[in-house]
Amino acid sequence: DVVDFSIYKNNKNILIQIFCGQHEKILRNIIDVVAKELPQAICIGTTTDGEICNKNITTFKTIISVSVFDKTTLKTSYVEKGNSFDNGVTLAKNLITPNTKLLILFTDGTETNGEDFLKGIESFNNEIIICGGMAGDNGLFTQTHISSGNKIITEGAVGVSLNSDNLHVYTDYKFDWTPIGLEH
Repeated sequence: DVVDFSIYKNNKNILIQIFCGQHEKILRNIIDVVAKELPQAICIGTTTDGEICNKNITTFKTIISVSVFDKTTLKTSYVEKGNSFDNGVTLAKNLITPNTKLLILFTDGTETNGEDFLKGIESFNNEIIICGGMAGDNGLFTQTHISSGNKIITEGAVGVSLNSDNLHVYTDYKFDWTPIGLEH
């Protein structure tokens, strides 16, 4: 399915997330189309080891998620290279405002130490809810990509903050997955 970008032309606070299980060229193409069709949108992306849409899990496909906010503003930033902890601190400083409710963060999956990155965020602010993850490359463990706007990054992190006095963010979990294989 293709996104009908025309229905979003008059919206301001648009967040587009790209989960690309294909290759960098496909990610680049989608980013370019988004920039052309919705220049006002905030767009972040990541390569994957699989994509989840509703109850379906796929591989070697691309999922594009579009969210529109009425009373929430978006702020985006990225960092390249550098120490994982310091990248977390820098991204937190660039993204967090007094009314930030959520950070959506993607890091590269080959160079970044995820635990150190999160400790960097936490050292700046340990109250903000965080979601996101590390980029994948369909299990090859050679080269992952993340993106912010029209920039593709191979080492670093990208993020978006959702900022609002009206937005409520909740965390949840699910433990009733159906097991497969041998029980351990």
